[in-house]
Amino acid sequence: MINAYLYCYSPAMYHFLRAKGIRYICVGVNEKTGGRFWLFEKSDTVRTALDEYSVSSK
Repeated sequence: MINAYLYCYSPAMYHFLRAKGIRYICVGVNEKTGGRFWLFEKSDTVRTALDEYSVSSK
């Protein structure tokens, strides 16, 4: 499935998703930037939370 995973580079989004009780699959480091990212599976729960995050971050 295309786009089955969310690569989250935003600490604010990461904390929002975790506060919703959503668990990440793994954490990694971008080789080019050295920035940390968290990998989430794009479930219906994650999609709903992302919609909520988009509204709350405006």
